[in-house]
Parts: sequence; structure tokens; C-alpha cells
Amino acid sequence: MGINWNFAPVLDVNVNPANPVIGDRAFGADTGRVTRHGRAALAGHHAAGVAACVKHFPGHGDTALDSHYALPSVTRSREDLDRLEFAPFRDLLPVTPAVMTAHVVFPALYAGAPATLSRAALTGLLRQEWGYDGVIVTDSMGMKAIDDHYGRGEAGVLALAAGADLVMALGRREAQEATLDATAQALADGRLDPAQMRASAARLAALARTYPAQADPTLDPQADAPVFARAWAQALTAYRTPVAPLPGSAVRLVAQRRVARENVSEASVDAATLAADLGEVYTVDLIAFDDPAELDWAALHAGSTPLILATTSRHRHPALRGTRPDLHLALYNPYAALDVDAPALLSYGFRPEARRAVVAWLRGEATAPGTLPFQG
Repeated sequence: MGINWNFAPVLDVNVNPANPVIGDRAFGADTGRVTRHGRAALAGHHAAGVAACVKHFPGHGDTALDSHYALPSVTRSREDLDRLEFAPFRDLLPVTPAVMTAHVVFPALYAGAPATLSRAALTGLLRQEWGYDGVIVTDSMGMKAIDDHYGRGEAGVLALAAGADLVMALGRREAQEATLDATAQALADGRLDPAQMRASAARLAALARTYPAQADPTLDPQADAPVFARAWAQALTAYRTPVAPLPGSAVRLVAQRRVARENVSEASVDAATLAADLGEVYTVDLIAFDDPAELDWAALHAGSTPLILATTSRHRHPALRGTRPDLHLALYNPYAALDVDAPALLSYGFRPEARRAVVAWLRGEATAPGTLPFQG
């Protein structure tokens, strides 16, 4: 495809099940597993000629706030941070081409500013203490953790002064121009060190030389389809021993009518499509909702028809906590299974290949060999 830089993998250790933004993006809650899978992802990217970028340094896994909307803080001690959040980043630095920063405050490291704007984090910890000389790129400066507290231009200058090599100035043109203007002014008035800026430019040039963009028009993406299908099928995970209704029977499916895209949350499968998928196995009575708080669970349970709830968004809905369908299909965020008082099948995604694997399980043609990312 010619893509030569990918802002992945996520090395956050998702130790907080209530984390609203990391969740299924992480490899799990175990430091060793995150490091092991992170190493494999870095090796795979490198073998394909793509620069990887680990994120979100120093760690976004123990936050209860989404930095797209607020400024989170991780209050662990430095000893705990070294043992947990920091470990995957520190251990994988020798094979890491680039690091993306987190808009998260770490009081044990420094006071006040998020890591993206902290010289103690980017230069003190990453460059000097850990000896990293690869590229440092900020997370999007349009996220409210930055934009609402610092403003675009000033935040860009602070990030560069802290040790970032590249400012991700996403968003409207005016915000990008403000970043450029503020950076030029900071260079002119001496707030930014010219030697440090030249070093950043050299790191970026070296990354581009090491990973040149090389499109291959002979590649056929469909050649990988069997690999993806097998991966989705192997990921299916059972929670509390789910049992599928008998094929050919009638079921009542409760699913969100439409899930819109929101920041890092992709637009998910809609209720009608999901009903059509399950219609290959059952006679489906679809109950499509816009807001789960509107659901009348007593009425939904009326009669003997098995009740299947499908959760299809990354965000967990408080209104679904404690609900008791007969079967829960967790088709996006696996931690949603913790909210619903029912046996569940976890697919970790809603792509067509994932849904085909779910349908095969419902038919009794497939097992669920995956491993839960939390204590069952």
C-alpha cells in the first residue's frame, strides 16, 4: 500500500477495566503479555518495512478518563510505575523506531503538565534515563486534555521544548497554522533550542531513510483473508459458559440501532445487519434501541423466547449494568461482559470475519478457544 509508518502497537497495560479509551486496544492487563505481544508486533512491522510507533508513553492503561475529553492522571508511585506501566516501553525501546506520548499526568514523575508537555518525562526519563534516541511524536494535540488547557500554539511549543520531535497537529487548518506560527516565533525568540530542533529533524530524516515508502501494486489483500478469518475464529472467548439457542429456533435480539464513529471508536455493526447475520441461524425478532436506558427488560423477558443482547460499541453503557439476557454477544469491548449478568461470547470486534466466526459458534460448528483479558 506504500504506508511506511503506523502508530501502533499500544503498549498500555490495561489494569483498569473501567478505562474508557484503551480497553480492547491493549494486549491485556498483564505486563509480560503486553511486552511479549508488543515485541511480536514491532518485529512484524519491521519485517514488512513499516516503522512502528509504541504508545501511549508512559502509559494510559490505569486511567478512568478519556484524554480525548479530559486530562487524566495516574497516581501510582514511581516504584509501581517502573514495575507495571513503564515496563513494556522500557524493555522494548531497543527495537522501537518511534514513541507516541500520552496526555496523562504522572505526579510521581513531575507536577502539573501531562507527559506530552513534560521535559521530565520526554527528556529526563525517556532520553536521559533510558537512553532512547528514536523519534518521539505527540498524540493528537486536538484532544481536549491539551486543547482545553493549553491551546494549540503554546502546547506545540511546550511539547517540542519537552523533547518531542514531531507535533501531531490534527484538526482544523487554523489550529495547524497556530502551531506553525507559535513554533516559528519560539525559534525566533529563543524559547526553542535550535540545536535540539536540528536533532529532531535528523531523527525524522533517519526514520524516513530506514523505512522508505514502497508500494507494491502486485499485492492482493484478499490473499490474507484466510489468515484473518482464522485469527478471528481463534479469538472467540467464552465467559461464564455461554450456550447458544438451538439452530432453527426463534430468538429475540436486542442491539443498538446504529453506532457512530467517535474518535478512536469505529462505527460498529448496526442492528439490522446483525439481525441478518443471526437470521442465518434463527428466526430473529429484532429489538433495536438508540438509548439502552429506554429498554423495558421485563417486557423483553416476557414469554419463552431466548433473549440475546449484543453490545456493539467501544463505550460501555451504564444502563446495561446488571441486565440479564440469556446470552450476551460482546462484539466490541470485551469488558462489557463484566456489566451484563449473563454468559457471554466475546469476539473483540465486529468485522465481517468476526461475525462469521460468531455465527459459526451459534450453529455449533466452532468452539471459543480464546483467553479472557480479565479474571472470569
